[in-house]
Amino acid sequence: MTKSLDTARRRLLAKMISELSWEEVLHPEEGNAFQLLLASTRVYRFQATRRIWDNLDIEPESLSVDTGETPCPLRFVVDAREELDMTPDTEAMFLRELSNTLRQDIELKRLFGGLDAQALIALPPRTLHAALEGHPKAVANKGRLGWGTADVAAYAPEYKEPMQLFWLAADQTLLRSGKSRNICENDLLGDVFGTDQRDALRQEAQQAGATDAHVLLPVHPWQWYNHLEQFFVAEIAQHRLIPLGQHGPKFVATPSLRTLTPVSGGPYEVKLSLGILNTSAWRGMPGKYIEHGGALSDWLSDIVRADPLLTGRVIVLREALGHWAAHPTLSDCPDAPYRHHEMLGAIWRENADAKTSPNQKAVLAAALFHQGACGTPLAQAYANAAGLSIAVWLEALFKVTVVPLWHMLCRYGVGFIAHGQNITVILENHIPVGMALKDFQGDLDLVDQDFPEMKNLDPDIRALLPRKPPAYIIHDIQTAHFVTVLRFLSMALTRTGQIEESRFYDILRDVLLDYKTSHLELAERHNMFDLFEQTMPKVCINKVRLAIGYGDSGERPLPARGTDLVNPLANNGHLQGAIDGELLSAGR
Repeated sequence: MTKSLDTARRRLLAKMISELSWEEVLHPEEGNAFQLLLASTRVYRFQATRRIWDNLDIEPESLSVDTGETPCPLRFVVDAREELDMTPDTEAMFLRELSNTLRQDIELKRLFGGLDAQALIALPPRTLHAALEGHPKAVANKGRLGWGTADVAAYAPEYKEPMQLFWLAADQTLLRSGKSRNICENDLLGDVFGTDQRDALRQEAQQAGATDAHVLLPVHPWQWYNHLEQFFVAEIAQHRLIPLGQHGPKFVATPSLRTLTPVSGGPYEVKLSLGILNTSAWRGMPGKYIEHGGALSDWLSDIVRADPLLTGRVIVLREALGHWAAHPTLSDCPDAPYRHHEMLGAIWRENADAKTSPNQKAVLAAALFHQGACGTPLAQAYANAAGLSIAVWLEALFKVTVVPLWHMLCRYGVGFIAHGQNITVILENHIPVGMALKDFQGDLDLVDQDFPEMKNLDPDIRALLPRKPPAYIIHDIQTAHFVTVLRFLSMALTRTGQIEESRFYDILRDVLLDYKTSHLELAERHNMFDLFEQTMPKVCINKVRLAIGYGDSGERPLPARGTDLVNPLANNGHLQGAIDGELLSAGR
């Protein structure tokens, strides 16, 4: 246990110093070794390599502190109190989040630490995803404030504990609802339960007082027992919400915690409100997108189906059915903190496993930079299993992920916040052949211009979605995908000697330029959404928590901005000259 604790503490501290230095909260001095002199007079030393995104890749075993004590991330917070500049209450809560994270890091090591990369890629995706370590940028990425250890053991993904959903019969007058076209709610529930169990539950609801005005609504069992049963007391007493207990097939949590996937397989996952704080935000569900989620999914599916570049490469995981309930009294308090407005909601979303063929696997992009006990990143393990060099494997990956993301932005003005849990890579014989997109409730933006290609999108949805100018919406790719996914993938592959980071981004640049030259009709849009500028913004998430603390607010916290990054995709002159020549010859 002592060795596990020491390893986990060193790894978490290395991540903390790395990310907080990258966010310009800490300023280590560089020499033969890096040295961090704190205002408290404590001195931390370590070995590190500065990577292509200007982030420090720290060797955890090299960490030392001048006191001679074993380095500890909790003690570091106290030692760096002046640099972190938190109020006392924020510092205490941050320490709790860190401690929770440290405990689960130790647990992940216990549960999965003996598996090498080859063993991990052989696991079913659901089990592999349970082994993942969480948000790569967030320092306290498993804080899960609101859960005790019994809750974590019952509901956290790493334990893979099956759970039954808690069901309510909900009066439709309480709800805002939406669905995809051609979706029949009764048929969907039949797919989830089986027709006999669905009908039995409906009969039970009727015996409990439900009428034709009630619909069957799932909630997370923890949410019911810890929030909803007390919060909606009047609605329960009035039979507007009728509790039916836990029923139906078993589900397990995915890394996002509030999205549950069926243990025995099935066409749908379910995303549920969850009143805990994790990675900077309360994990409830906003209601403003619910009525239009299905229609938006349908529009995106139509785009993919009709576009030669996207069809066959991209799967849209449609939001088939959604319900959300406002608390009747609290809805008259619009300025109340957002978490109180997001207590009760459910979205049935298509399951990636059910949308792929039997010889394919649907793997979260966040899994690609995960390392097995052997130290090998899973991307390299997949390339080895496919019999490909990592360079060829990465080229395939970029063609079916980054190219479609950029194409959808350039042609349709749609930006996906493409972090490692929103992007699922479809592997066939271990080779990337496509990707699945999900989570359009707040993680999708439109450019602030009405492109002709948007004409089939409902004007109400257009007005509802965030509209961003080109210079901002491009960050949905740069920040959410390049910096939050590829930064960690390139670092892991370079650290283990698989490929140099410069070569990694040369491959990405070449793939994007090949796409650009083959779609000259979009030249103006490619320039509008330029991925090749010399610099790009740095977006910081940890320093925001340090600054704003844990007090309730009416809106989710927004990231802060740091010093601009040097873009590793910045155009080489000869490559850009070749493109310009092709554009001139095309008369554009």
